[in-house]
Amino acid sequence: MRTREDFDAALLIVASVVRSWDPYRLAGSGAPPDEFDAEIAKMVSCIPGISNAATAAAALASVFSASFEPELFSPAQCVAPGQELFAKLSAAGLLASA
Repeated sequence: MRTREDFDAALLIVASVVRSWDPYRLAGSGAPPDEFDAEIAKMVSCIPGISNAATAAAALASVFSASFEPELFSPAQCVAPGQELFAKLSAAGLLASA
């Protein structure tokens, strides 16, 4: 990311993907909206290493495994949000390969 605007845009994209994914289904149970903010921030720092949907899924798996239950967050279990994250970051021109 080259500018503060890029960082802010990336933060919004990652937040929207993670919150819509809602891996523990916390949003409907009254969890605070900032429930995954630490993981979202960590994901933004992973963006330079994302080059395709598989690396996006691997980054999600790594971040969420470190924070929660590793057995629930393998790259295979993060494919759908990884694909969405890659597509949105790519469309916004926020990836090095974009």
